[in-house]
Amino acid sequence: MRSRSSAGGFPLIWDAVVVGAGPAGATTALLLARAGASVLLLDRARFPRDKPCSEYLSPATTDVLERLGEGLLGAVERTTHAELYGMKVVAPGGTAMVGRFRGASRPYSLAVPRTSFDAILVAAAARAGAEVCERVTVENVVSERGTVAGVVGRSGNGKRGTYPSRIVVGADGLRSVVARRLGLVRHSPPHRVAFTTHVADVAGVDQVGELHVSERGYVGLGPVGGGITTVALVLPLRVVRRSGRDYRTEFFKELDRFPGLAGRFDPRRQVREVLATGPFAQWARAAAVPGALLVGDAADFFDPFTGQGIHTALRGAELAAECLIPGLAPGGNATTPLQSYERARRRAFRGKWLLERLIGLGVGSPALTDRVVARLARRPDLADLVVSATGNIVPTRDVLAPSVLARMLW
Repeated sequence: MRSRSSAGGFPLIWDAVVVGAGPAGATTALLLARAGASVLLLDRARFPRDKPCSEYLSPATTDVLERLGEGLLGAVERTTHAELYGMKVVAPGGTAMVGRFRGASRPYSLAVPRTSFDAILVAAAARAGAEVCERVTVENVVSERGTVAGVVGRSGNGKRGTYPSRIVVGADGLRSVVARRLGLVRHSPPHRVAFTTHVADVAGVDQVGELHVSERGYVGLGPVGGGITTVALVLPLRVVRRSGRDYRTEFFKELDRFPGLAGRFDPRRQVREVLATGPFAQWARAAAVPGALLVGDAADFFDPFTGQGIHTALRGAELAAECLIPGLAPGGNATTPLQSYERARRRAFRGKWLLERLIGLGVGSPALTDRVVARLARRPDLADLVVSATGNIVPTRDVLAPSVLARMLW
C-alpha cells in the first residue's frame, strides 16, 4: 500500500495526509499507518501542547482506547489523571442533580490533560509508521480535476511546500483550514465561546464533574489529577462582544457570579493561562468530498456541555479508517469509500447530534433548565440515564423516547 519513495525517503505521493494531530487526526493516522498506508501527519504546534478543552474522556472512550491497542489505555492510566463517576448539574435557581454512569464495564470516565493525552496518541501514530511533522501550518488544499490531491503547508522557518496525497483527512479542529478551503463550513445558533484554565486546590471538588448554569452561560469543572481542576467558562458570543470585557483577565470575577462557585477558587492557584475557543455550533455540510474527508471537530461540534468531543474524535477516526483502508489498497480508488463514511457517521452519531442539540438549546433557557434539573433531582434513575447517555454508554434512543422526555418535563 505504501507509495513509491523519492530519493529522500519520503513518498512522491502519500497515501494519506492527515491535517491536525489532535485525538481525531493522530488516531486516524495510527490506524491507516498500521494498515500499511504511507501517512503524513501535520500539525502547526509542537507537542506536548495545551488545548482549550474540558479534557474529559467519556466512559465509552476507554472502550475505544482498548480497541486501538498499543497499550494506549494503560499509558493514559499511568499518566496523571482523574476518575469521574458521574456529573452534577446546578440549575440557575440553585437546584442540583447528580447522575451516575450506569451500564459500563468501568463506571467512570477519565479526565486527562491534553498535554499528556495528545502526546500519547501522536507517539503511537509515529510508532505505527506515520511520519509526524510538527510546526507545519496547512494553508490550502490542492485540487486536480475536481478532486483534492494534497495540501500546501508552511513550516516553522517560513518555507512553503506541497504535500501530494491520494486522500486528505481534515482533523484540524473547530477552525479547520481544510473545511474552510473546501467551502464546507456551516454555522447555527447558539453562538457560544469558552474560556478554560487549570486551577489547583479548588474547594469542594469531588469524583464527579460539575456544570453550573446561569442566565449568562455555564461553567464546567472537572479534576484532571494531581490536585488540578479544569475550569471552563462558556458564554454567549453576544455577551462577550457587548461587554467589552477581557474574560481572560476577569475570569475569576465572572466565576464568582455563579452562586455555587463563589469563594471556591483562589486566583493565586491558577497554574495555566486562560485559553479561548469558539464560537461553537458549526458543522460541515458534507464530511466527505472527492479526495478529502473531515474527522472530529472539523466535521461537527455543537457545544461542549455534554463533553462528547474526544469520544466523537476517536470513534470518528475509527469510522474514517474503516472506510478508507480498502480504497488505499493497491489498485483501490481512495475516493470510492467516501459515501460509506457519510453513512457510517449518520448511523454512529445521529442520536448524539439530536441529544446534544436538545441539551445545548435547553441550557439557553433558564426556566427550562430549572424545570428539568428539578425533575431529575427527584428521579435519580432518570438522572443516571441522561448522564449515561451523554457518556456514550446508553443508547440515546433510551433518553429520546417520548415517555422519558415527558417524565423530564412534566
